[in-house]
Amino acid sequence: SGTIFAQLQSQVRDLLRVFTARDRISLHPFAQRPEPPLEGDLDFLAERTAELAPGQEATDLRAALQAATRALDPSAHPQRDRELFLFTDLARRDWNQLRAAGLDTSFSRVYVVAPQAAPRPNAFVANVAIPSWMRAAGNKIAVQGDLAHYSATSLKNATLDLFVNGQRRRRESIDLDTRGSFATVFNFSPRGTGRLSGHVELEDDALTLDNRRYFTVDLPTAITALLLGDRPDDTYYPRRALGAATLSDPAFAVRSGLLSDLDATALEGVNVAVLCNPRRLAAAQKALLVDFVAAGGGLILFPGPESDLSHYNRDFLPGLTPARLKERVGAPGNRDSYQTLDPTALPHRLLADLLPDRDGPRFYASFAITPVPELSALARFADGRLALASSWQERGRVAVAAFPLDPRWNDLHLSGLFAPLLHRMVRELSQPPDRRVSYLVGETVYRRLDRLAIEAAVAAEAPSGERLRLEPERIEGQYWWKIPQVDEAGIWRLRAGGEIVDLFAVNLDTRESDLTPVDREQVRRVFGDVHFLQPGDDLRLAVLGNRYGRELWREFLLLALALLALEQWVARAPRDVQPQTA
Repeated sequence: SGTIFAQLQSQVRDLLRVFTARDRISLHPFAQRPEPPLEGDLDFLAERTAELAPGQEATDLRAALQAATRALDPSAHPQRDRELFLFTDLARRDWNQLRAAGLDTSFSRVYVVAPQAAPRPNAFVANVAIPSWMRAAGNKIAVQGDLAHYSATSLKNATLDLFVNGQRRRRESIDLDTRGSFATVFNFSPRGTGRLSGHVELEDDALTLDNRRYFTVDLPTAITALLLGDRPDDTYYPRRALGAATLSDPAFAVRSGLLSDLDATALEGVNVAVLCNPRRLAAAQKALLVDFVAAGGGLILFPGPESDLSHYNRDFLPGLTPARLKERVGAPGNRDSYQTLDPTALPHRLLADLLPDRDGPRFYASFAITPVPELSALARFADGRLALASSWQERGRVAVAAFPLDPRWNDLHLSGLFAPLLHRMVRELSQPPDRRVSYLVGETVYRRLDRLAIEAAVAAEAPSGERLRLEPERIEGQYWWKIPQVDEAGIWRLRAGGEIVDLFAVNLDTRESDLTPVDREQVRRVFGDVHFLQPGDDLRLAVLGNRYGRELWREFLLLALALLALEQWVARAPRDVQPQTA
């Protein structure tokens, strides 16, 4: 019987034949956002309906219905009759949200047009993650694929493949339970550096669009961290911790020195600078750090235990970060009172799988960081205060800790958390500003291409090969290359002068992958009184009958004809006639 979209498309055309020139019709195609409504005569709408095609973008039923109810505004033409027709496959997504949306459709009749659909089992790749913090050429990298399955029967011996740069690197055979999920991990050793692309692919089923999940991964050639302190003792613990990381991370290197020696030469080849317990910072040194961060460098600041907070907030932090340090909380050396890090408040993956549920590092004293919208929380204390926060500053980022690296203030240096935490922070802050792992189909994409002049001819190449010429857009003093809407899943490439200058992954919104239809009772809870239509129904009878009531002229005509036939039969029947006598 064709695809579900083709069936709905055919029903729209059938419905248009029911309407007359007296009807004012507004057709609203929609996905994640409603498109401009189509309005015109019946022939025009029929032509445009035939041109509609399904895309890969997710749907937002609430936004579409809100747009439709605005088009049906009863105050515009109060004397008109109103009808709302929703053509849908009744897939589960959005209907729970609609109950809380407060839609008012009481001023119109509501029809839900849905084809009869058999159970639609579906398996798909729900997510791909690369949890490794030691991504480097030659190191094994783990790629985790999360699968999901919606079906009344289990899926046996399905194949799952890992592709990197177009080549299949691994294959697994998996079994999926009914309405279950499964995670599998592929390990592979990358053969080069730079940004690699790939995907995890499940064997084809009835819905092939969601059987692939795309990803990109950055493999740096080298990452160099520079540790600076007022005295050599200030960098002792970080030097030991990051020195251990160099033994297993081939891309990682550590240098250290005194803050008094900080100059432009010291920052050459450095990706991330770590300031350990600085008391004050000279104006010339701050200017160097501001330029370093603006050019894409990372900066990690552990405030000194004897820091002059007025100097920090007035002269040191402005221009580098919106963070401001307030009063000290707690007492150094008082081991009877302390704070711990909250393992449940992890908005960032930096501390994922590192924090124990209990007996974590103890913080006897710390500074309060003023929370502002520009700051992103990396970790919080158990009392809710910020423990680690970061912010963007042009092309680079700055992370600020609420505590010094001092045994009197905390025992962080004695915990197993310290070395991997520092290593991850350096790795994280060395990444480019537009390293976002994946976008969703339908989103607007902004990319930074700092090595190109704004006059450069840049084109976005979709996975299908279609190209779109881009123009730079200035946002908050920086130029970004804008793609108004990515409409295909896959690896997108930006080209300049025939060369690939950037690539990124675009994926489907897998919330659309649960094809289980909602029951009619749930639809009624949204709309109240609703009329259901499906293929084979007489649309003219259903729609016009609700408009004007049931027309009984056919029944009366048949009755009249029946009475006429009866009268003729009675008139022609033989009779016994008695002769009359005089």
